[in-house]
Amino acid sequence: MNTFLYALVYSSIFSTLIPIGLFLVKKSKGFIVAIFILVVISFLFDMINLITVFSGYRGFYSFNTYFILQFLLLSYIFSLLLDNKKFVYTSVLLFVIFTFYVSLGVQGFAEYQSWTRTTGGIILLTYSVLYYRQLLITLPAQNISQYAPFWINSAVFLYFSFNLFLFIIANYVFKNFSNEIGMTVWGFHNINNIVKNILF
Repeated sequence: MNTFLYALVYSSIFSTLIPIGLFLVKKSKGFIVAIFILVVISFLFDMINLITVFSGYRGFYSFNTYFILQFLLLSYIFSLLLDNKKFVYTSVLLFVIFTFYVSLGVQGFAEYQSWTRTTGGIILLTYSVLYYRQLLITLPAQNISQYAPFWINSAVFLYFSFNLFLFIIANYVFKNFSNEIGMTVWGFHNINNIVKNILF
């Protein structure tokens, strides 16, 4: 069981090399550059987290920092894609204020911040649903399967839909159960992360 869980961890980390490699081959522009930056940051923070955990520490500092960066980069992408930019800007402002509040008084930066992840996940899911609606109204491409924003939006929608419950319970699991149970629960996240990177 342990071997399988570790294989999932490594597969999740190195699945970021798929979009990184494709970007370097295709030399894309525009918001795809933000996706490239996001997956590079994801790879770097995963490696930092791996080293931290193998050194005997919990990697929550890198976890929490990465989630904030991910939220900001995805919000930037949706600010380019969505017609309702004011909603994105307002959401980012409220998220930043909420993150400071949580970090100072509810869940410190040294622990898994389930409140921040859950709130950020709900906001990103809202962006995604709004963009699906916008696609249905505007129909910007004749073949939606070859329209990059559709796949990026689908990656965001699937990743945060499947992981939202995990974000809610993760802090409780990490605090009250063994590392092996924590790894098993987080294995579902790793599967979703692989799917997200392939869609990216």
